[in-house]
Amino acid sequence: MNTKNYSKVVNFSGKNLILIILLSLSFTIHSQVRVNFTPREAIASPSTSIYNIKGDFTIIGNTNLTLNNYDVNEPNSNNNMVYVDVDGNSNTFNSSSANLTFSTENGAIPECSKIVFAGLYWTGRASDGSNSPDTFNVTKNSVTKTLNKRKVQLKGPSAATYTEITAGTNDIYYPQTNDGFMYSAFAEITEYVKTNGLGQYTVADIALVEGNGGGTGYYGGWGIIVVYENSKMKWRDITVFDGHAYVQGSTTVSHQIPISGFNAVQTGQVNIKLGLMAGEGDRSISGDYFNILRSSDNNWQALNHTGNATNNFFNSSIQTGGNTRSPNLVNNTGLDISMFNIPNPGNTVIANNQTSTTLRYGSTQDTYVIFMAAMAVDAYIPDPEGVMSLVTINGLPATSTTTVTPGQEIEYSIKILNEGTESINNTQIKIQLPYTTTFVNGSQSGIINFSPLPTPNNVYFNPSDGPSGSLIWDIGTLPVPSTPTTVLGELKYKVKITEDCFLLKNTNCVPSASLYGFINGVGAVTGIQIINKPFIQGYVSSGLCLGDPILDAITTTIDATNFINQNCQNTNTELVFNYCSPISQVPFNSIASNYPIGTQFYNSYPVTGNTMEYTSSNPFPNTLGSFDYYAVPPNTNGCYYTLQIIIVGNPTITSPQAVNIVGCSTNAITGLPFSTTPVSITLQDFINIGGSVSNNSLSYTISYVDVITGSCPTVVNRSYTLTTSCVTTNLTQVFTIERPDFTMPENTASTVACAADIVAPLVPVVTDNCDNVLVASAPVISAAPTCEGTVTYTYTFTDCEGN
Repeated sequence: MNTKNYSKVVNFSGKNLILIILLSLSFTIHSQVRVNFTPREAIASPSTSIYNIKGDFTIIGNTNLTLNNYDVNEPNSNNNMVYVDVDGNSNTFNSSSANLTFSTENGAIPECSKIVFAGLYWTGRASDGSNSPDTFNVTKNSVTKTLNKRKVQLKGPSAATYTEITAGTNDIYYPQTNDGFMYSAFAEITEYVKTNGLGQYTVADIALVEGNGGGTGYYGGWGIIVVYENSKMKWRDITVFDGHAYVQGSTTVSHQIPISGFNAVQTGQVNIKLGLMAGEGDRSISGDYFNILRSSDNNWQALNHTGNATNNFFNSSIQTGGNTRSPNLVNNTGLDISMFNIPNPGNTVIANNQTSTTLRYGSTQDTYVIFMAAMAVDAYIPDPEGVMSLVTINGLPATSTTTVTPGQEIEYSIKILNEGTESINNTQIKIQLPYTTTFVNGSQSGIINFSPLPTPNNVYFNPSDGPSGSLIWDIGTLPVPSTPTTVLGELKYKVKITEDCFLLKNTNCVPSASLYGFINGVGAVTGIQIINKPFIQGYVSSGLCLGDPILDAITTTIDATNFINQNCQNTNTELVFNYCSPISQVPFNSIASNYPIGTQFYNSYPVTGNTMEYTSSNPFPNTLGSFDYYAVPPNTNGCYYTLQIIIVGNPTITSPQAVNIVGCSTNAITGLPFSTTPVSITLQDFINIGGSVSNNSLSYTISYVDVITGSCPTVVNRSYTLTTSCVTTNLTQVFTIERPDFTMPENTASTVACAADIVAPLVPVVTDNCDNVLVASAPVISAAPTCEGTVTYTYTFTDCEGN
């Protein structure tokens, strides 16, 4: 495929009428709509309910189970089913393929078409017992592998190996104990198909089993729908919606799907195309139908294509426009994939200017599941055009080399045309400046080339709209010129390349400035809204896609190497955010405010269908530990910033143990000075005296104060206050200060001959380490001998405080 697939934002979030909602479903006892049918929106344009494009949709698919003894009319029920396996790969149990092709309408070149959306669906029945788990083991040729209903293997035309594709959590329905165990699954594969292009796609290892599945039977297969655009094709409004309906046989309940928001072409034939995917429709059982409501008489039009009948619509047929597939079976034993035009003679089904219709499906006999439907209607939209070009760089004419340096000014021009058949009211031009630029005040000028001048015809800059503000030109009414190539107006303005070191230094790509712009308005005759129609750069002038509009933004590469070396050496290379746990949530805005407005945040990069996006309504998780995240600035391709969020636990602070200290010195108590006024200490001082914390990497503020009770010996109560970014805690350490031992005369003896000769010795003077003089009480004399012998004097010593 030609690589010149120019980008285009297909986003119509503001279109008030674009609503595709499954309404009025009959939720009676017979109703088994398990997942309501809703619009399937592309990841790149999450608010797009209807694709308003020059282009179309196409569907391919195939079965991965077939009859052991194939017969064109034999059903899968009560028959032995075996795997289809066409890939020649011994590592896969089942596989089938189909070729993706695009239309050549109006001379369109398929290789020049741009893929807007691609979705992979798969379905099957893998049990005939009492339950059907999502994962199960299958053994074939003495090899056992685990199959998972939510996973398949996909290989595109340019891929050498398979890629595992996983359905999202809610995509779509996997009954384990009811609804005949018939499941359906979905995964968006837009980027995969863009990479692989046109050609053969193979899907392998769908979670299926071989054997006889009883009265219902086993079946299984896959389908891919692709929405694409091509400038040479008709305007169409395309809808893709999916869900899961278990349509019970032998009932007469009909389910309706109202569709609104498309705009059928104003004049001429209205062409309609329908696409469907379903499972377990039997060739030999009739009574299943699919209808559309006729606008002419409000009656139902029964539908069919060349491979089925109006009273047996779901009959195991694959009708997808003649694309080749392997195997190419008539009887696909339980798998229905169809894409066909709906007859609309005299526009009796959908009329010119019609904006809504209703589909209906049901069954009187056959049981089946339906999980995808798509519709394309020939449409009309007003057709203004904006042609954007780069004029000067720092005052000099721009050349083919579009490299700029920080601080330089760039001038742009937007030429406005009206290539449609009606005037455009409320015409507005809007250019959101990229985050790598700033607007040059006073540089804007809007020139009108027709008269009388429109109103309000006002050009102004809104600094709060978009990552770096938006330049807006409210023109008013844009008339229909005599020739569609007439330039009706021109807007010129300048931007300055950023000198912000963080923006220039830390993106994981070469920084650039990409300028996008859009036209908005409403058709003066039809009232059809034009919402964010993108500017073009011009038209392809050579090569395969000659004449196609160039939809890429104008991108200038920023050569910031010298600027960074001279000015940005001290700029942080990564922002780190610290939070304490437990917290209710990590504050999203405190992180997002450090990045350009419009930045999106993810848990992985590149962004895939399984990547989690974080927003103000879906904040970052508060799990303990250190985690990397990715900040993707707006309107960029491959650029991102890395950031780290660290969630730390509240530190567990353990009180120091009480200790006894010998000595009355007030200069050092366990390494810290005694103080009756608050003192600040370091975390290490706290640890040295026996304190401990669970996380010593946090910043602590520690203060203490001593309170004395008693005298020598003295009790000291030391009260600590420890403050971190996580917690403030108070704790106490108790010290008991004791006197040291000293020598105290227990017995003072004197030798006497008799009692009359007893002489009291001198009273000893004793001091302790508290500098207290110990005073002896009157001695207690032991019984004195009546003759010579030894008399013992016993003294009691008391300090000055009575201890």
